[in-house]
Amino acid sequence: MTATGRQLVSAPDLATPAPARAPVLSVLPGTPQAVSAARQIARQLLGAEHPATETAVLLLSELVTNSVLHSKSGEPGGSVTVALCSGPAGILIQVRDDGGPSEPRVSAISADGAEHGYGLLLVDALAERWGTICSPDGRVTWCRVAGTGA
Repeated sequence: MTATGRQLVSAPDLATPAPARAPVLSVLPGTPQAVSAARQIARQLLGAEHPATETAVLLLSELVTNSVLHSKSGEPGGSVTVALCSGPAGILIQVRDDGGPSEPRVSAISADGAEHGYGLLLVDALAERWGTICSPDGRVTWCRVAGTGA
């Protein structure tokens, strides 16, 4: 109660992190269809009610697309492994591919209006953190999305 006799009512806590869910690990063929399959996996894990579902789906889509287009995973017989883990600290997205000639890096914005090449720019802008771990067997590109959305 306040001094004027009004009862204080709390607004819902919009910054409350989403609950933890069991992690998901899925091996997908290194084909363009892997992108839509990865999106479906993320939507099933997070659900429509999770405040960061759309951001996580977008970033996962970009990382899988990069793996299929720019790594050996896109060659015949290649594969992409997707790992998703959702908890109070946010959503951890990991995409493992078969490696390629160079490490993933953010490209400069093209002056010619190109419609591609902006995937890691989106990851860099929307993820709390991201990085790549390379080994002779392949690489893992990962990002963490805030549990409350971007």
